[in-house]
Amino acid sequence: MGGFIMILGFAIMGGLITIIAAFSLATAIQHGDSKVGSIILMTLALLGTVFAIWKLPYWSQDNTPATHTAMQSQISSQSGKAFSASSSGVTQADNEQSVKQQLAKALTKLGDVTFDKSSKTYTLTVTNSDLKQTIAALNKKPSLAKQAKWPRFVTNFTKTSGSLEKSLGKGYTLQIRVGKQSPVLVFKDGYVVKNQFE
Repeated sequence: MGGFIMILGFAIMGGLITIIAAFSLATAIQHGDSKVGSIILMTLALLGTVFAIWKLPYWSQDNTPATHTAMQSQISSQSGKAFSASSSGVTQADNEQSVKQQLAKALTKLGDVTFDKSSKTYTLTVTNSDLKQTIAALNKKPSLAKQAKWPRFVTNFTKTSGSLEKSLGKGYTLQIRVGKQSPVLVFKDGYVVKNQFE
């Protein structure tokens, strides 16, 4: 699960950088500035994102039974019997904190991760200045979401939400917000519940 979260984190970071680069390119085009730097950054970030997504267990498995079993084990290494009290002595509370630590490590460049046990909610509070600026710009003009590659960003976090369900079971929410503002994204059990810029 740790490797899965790390690769997923790389994919999310690549998606974020792609979004920022695309937004910078759009701004450069509007202001008539040089577009070379933004194009290079966006290309490199896109290639890195595709590579990271390809390395995810969902995509990197072949059809042989041994590989399929190994990849399924990697995907679900924090779910089912791996965390049942009868087989390992690990409690659900321990699992929740373990996932929080892994999410915090994977998303450290984006912001701070907290967990509210009563509502079973993981919250990413954005501290990354570039992402905060992108969200602020989309708050003013949501129609820029597609141009800024926001849907790809949402897709990456939808996968993260799905990994929470695989690790902990159903009923866990993942939300993304800036400061104390209302969340711009909310996910539950691998589905989008709220997308402020859709």
